[in-house]
Amino acid sequence: MATADQGLWVKFAAASALLILQAGCVSMKGIEPKAQTIGANQLDAGASIAKAPAIAWPNEDWWTAYRDPQLNALIAKTIAGSPTLRLAQARVALSRAYADSMHAETTPNIGADLSVARERFTALQFIPPPWGGNFDWNNKATVSLAYDLDLWGRQESIWRASVDESRAVAVEVQQVKLELIAAIVRSYVEMAMEYTLRDVAEERLAQIGQRVAIARRGLAAGIGTEMEVSEVETQLPMARAQLEVVNAHIALLRNQLAALSGQGPGAGEHIKRPALMLDAPIGLPDQLPANLVSRRPDVQAYRWRAEAAQQDIDGAKAAFYPNINLLAFIGFQALGFGQLISNAASIAGVGPALSLPIFDGGRRRGNLSAKTAIYDIAVENYNSVLVHALQDVSDQLVVLQSNAKQRAEAENALALARKARMLAEASYRAGISNYQHVLDIQSSVLRQQEIVAQLQAVRFDAYTGLMRALGGGTMDTSPAQNATATDRPH
Repeated sequence: MATADQGLWVKFAAASALLILQAGCVSMKGIEPKAQTIGANQLDAGASIAKAPAIAWPNEDWWTAYRDPQLNALIAKTIAGSPTLRLAQARVALSRAYADSMHAETTPNIGADLSVARERFTALQFIPPPWGGNFDWNNKATVSLAYDLDLWGRQESIWRASVDESRAVAVEVQQVKLELIAAIVRSYVEMAMEYTLRDVAEERLAQIGQRVAIARRGLAAGIGTEMEVSEVETQLPMARAQLEVVNAHIALLRNQLAALSGQGPGAGEHIKRPALMLDAPIGLPDQLPANLVSRRPDVQAYRWRAEAAQQDIDGAKAAFYPNINLLAFIGFQALGFGQLISNAASIAGVGPALSLPIFDGGRRRGNLSAKTAIYDIAVENYNSVLVHALQDVSDQLVVLQSNAKQRAEAENALALARKARMLAEASYRAGISNYQHVLDIQSSVLRQQEIVAQLQAVRFDAYTGLMRALGGGTMDTSPAQNATATDRPH
């Protein structure tokens, strides 16, 4: 009997070898990726980046450079309770669960089955008496094993792809966090500017009130006209409306900050006037293009997705080759309960199952073509985001460098306007000119204060943009650094 079994195994092995040799019936010829990743150092970073002063990479809490405790508290609330951030974290859990399910496909599956059925057996087939033609119990209890040998690594490639995808989703949580924090800082900076503009609007309203008072005194003294009074009074409603616009902007920004931090509008009502200060150096870290790849979360996410797409291609190619599944079972089967657990009722079986693609109407080629196209898309997405990442850094640097020059000129103009106001006040006190001249000069001072406040807001905003463009202090999550023996497929 053993000799017969050995003969069957030899025949099976020979047949399997023959089929493997014939596996070329379904060809993957001509289906290859076309896209190639761009190396960060291949891109010309430009003079703005190359000549920028050297600074350290930003810390994860880069926003503390503004030295505003209220801003720090808002960001802490955002990190702890933002629904947007929690949603991104839930996506990570989902992607990891999917990766776990794909890992299960690479391991043996063992299961147990028990069936108990009361039935009437036919007397016209092979069932002997006393069961044939009568009711009795049909019972079966087995333990089975199924194991896909995965000879060409198809299941492992699918698992690797799911792991890389889960890493991309995890990196995107950092991107969501970075975008949220940047949005809060920018709204906070805008609110700080609006408060300064409100100061200017209130002072301008008071100034118009002084002009009205002067015009009315002139009319009462007989040296003015009603038309002159009306012309000045016309400015009052406009000034009050402008002040109301600024107040509305402040209220809306409070609502926005409350929502970004995961709170209701009522929380925004408790946000006080910002007290921002920024004396951080402006520059770029060393080896920017290369290190940007490993520090910007969005670049990293696209990089992981390109790797996942490559694994999917490997899995699609493996489907072109034969595969063997090992199947085995052991247990008991009997009619009636009396002898279910007995040698006579024991059953067992073991054997391989071979699958070989010979003709599938182009399904495997179509699948490989699709996976290859997805890889090309992933690579070009990565290339695109890398190019725009460098542009983002350069843009923010250009804005900061230009802003420094503009602020110097604006502050010089403000100093000159204040000097002119001081001279006009001295001239008024000396009786050389009237107070109307002082108010005219004061209007110029207020306009320069607005310009300085706006340029300061641009500086604060561009610094936030630069920190975001550099990855916001995200730690290195490149494939070479992030892979470990416990979470990387082998």
